[in-house]
Amino acid sequence: MVFARVIYSNNECKFAARRSCYIFPVYNLPGMQSKPLIQMLVKHAGCLKSLVLVLVLSIVPRIVTAELAGLSEESLARLQRGEILLETIHAEKPGAAARATALLHTSATEIWNILGYCKYELIYVKGLKLCEVLDGDQFQMTVHHQLRNSWFTPTMDFIFAASRDSTGTGRATLKSGNLKVFEGQWKLYPREGQNSVIVVHEIRVQSKFPAPKWLIRRTLHNDLPNMLSCIRGLAGASGTDRHIQRDLKRCPGDVGQLDK
Repeated sequence: MVFARVIYSNNECKFAARRSCYIFPVYNLPGMQSKPLIQMLVKHAGCLKSLVLVLVLSIVPRIVTAELAGLSEESLARLQRGEILLETIHAEKPGAAARATALLHTSATEIWNILGYCKYELIYVKGLKLCEVLDGDQFQMTVHHQLRNSWFTPTMDFIFAASRDSTGTGRATLKSGNLKVFEGQWKLYPREGQNSVIVVHEIRVQSKFPAPKWLIRRTLHNDLPNMLSCIRGLAGASGTDRHIQRDLKRCPGDVGQLDK
């Protein structure tokens, strides 16, 4: 059964907040088997096109969201099972870059309450030793990071500008430090009526220190799935309590420090 809203005013069918509003069930749409429905549609033939538009628009948001995020139906199904999608991007450019995609069962606002805040970054970013906001607010800020992923790599010490716009996109661009390239992007795609958001994170890094491209790429591929899983757990957006705990176990930092 599909429910549609049709509003009648002055013998016209309009989608507006008017006095006469009816909610009615539509059965067996492909064959239009319901006689009362056909009689109603014949009587109000002018509303038929608008009714079809309502039904189509009720289906479109889920499809459009997936397409905007560059996802196939198969990829969307994997996300719904809790998987983190990972792919190499910008292979032709210096350094290494990757894209990670996850589905979080919460609102975009709750996700932005996690992203970009140092107390959470110290938990979800592997090897982050120092995080300080030098100036700005949650929409425009300058941030200082010191990060060391492993014992055999030097400490990355850099300052970047972070911004967030009204379209649900956050960006990070290098200002100074011992990196040649640091580019980051977060894109959030809320799913209409689903209370969930498709989160896409892209990052490209090139160090000033000699480092094989394959090593940087492997580090990104190892770290990004854990990072997005951790963010999902911190936001309480894993779907169930059991899955939240599973995601939190993937956090590279100490989740317990949030309670201190």
